[in-house]
Formats: sequence, C-alpha cells, structure tokens
Amino acid sequence: MSLATFTRWPVIAGATDDAARALIGTADGWALRSMIEVEEACLYCPPEIGALTQAPAGAAHYELDLVSDTGPADRPWGVIMLVAFDVPKEMTAEVERWYDEEHIALLMRAPGWLRARRYRVRSHTDGPRWTSMAFHELADISVMDSPERALARSTPWRAELEKSAWFQGAGRGVFRPLGC
Repeated sequence: MSLATFTRWPVIAGATDDAARALIGTADGWALRSMIEVEEACLYCPPEIGALTQAPAGAAHYELDLVSDTGPADRPWGVIMLVAFDVPKEMTAEVERWYDEEHIALLMRAPGWLRARRYRVRSHTDGPRWTSMAFHELADISVMDSPERALARSTPWRAELEKSAWFQGAGRGVFRPLGC
C-alpha cells in the first residue's frame, strides 16, 4: 500500500503565507493554505513525495493508505479540495462502492477536475477522528460550481448516504498552494 500523510496547523487569522510556511518548515510535500473558514496551514505528502516520518508538535497529523487514484493530471492543479469522513465499519463497503461506482466518475467529468485520490486513515495524532479522506486536485476554485459536481452531489445514492449523522459530520477543506 502507498503511504501518504496530511498535517494541519492552526494559524492566526490574517497571518501571512510566510508565517504559515514557518509552521510547516522545510518538510517535503505540498504546502497549502486554507481558502475557506478555519485559517490553517497544511502539508499534504502524496505517495509520490513520501510520507512525513513523524507528527509535528501542535499539529493534527494523519497517516494514510491509498485506496484509489484516478491517475496523474494532464496539467498542474491550483486548488485541493478535501473531504473526510468517520465512516462506521458497517458502512465502509457501501461508501467505497459509492465512491468507486458513481461519485468519482461523475466528478471527473467536470472540466478542470483533474484527479481524485481516496485514502483510508491508518492512524492519526490530534485533530478529528477520520477513517476516510479524499483529496481532489482541481484546476481552480470555479470547478466546484460546475454542473458535473452539482450532479455528483444530487444522486439518489448520495441522498441516502447523506441521511446518516456520520455523513453530515464530514470534514471539508479547500486549499491553495502557499504563496499563490
């Protein structure tokens, strides 16, 4: 299995990208900054970069096993969208089927939806307890307003899953590269 990591640091509202970068340090990976809601700096280390070897102090840190990947994009991404769930064990197979058979395929039809990778959380330090994380590489933020995404979010299968408290409690984030 391919190992990845995702690490999140809270930052002071209005802090500069340089201040956010100082939290992350010199670790290899994709240095990110939240674009919505909670101010945070993040480091995403997909399998091709290699996992961060230890959890930094003061950060939520997740070790991730790759479950599925739509494959490399044909152009650089500008935004990362994260969706994280704490899926009950008895729902895991159903959620994986939904992602694999319907949801990801619909999202990938959107122009500018470049790549989707799903992970199972192996372990975590601090932060919310998630069992599943999906990282979506988008050309830019406008892709989130596409009709293809709207369709992917309005199917009967998704509507049935959405009734569950674990689904409603999903963690979401939209991130840009630091310095952009």
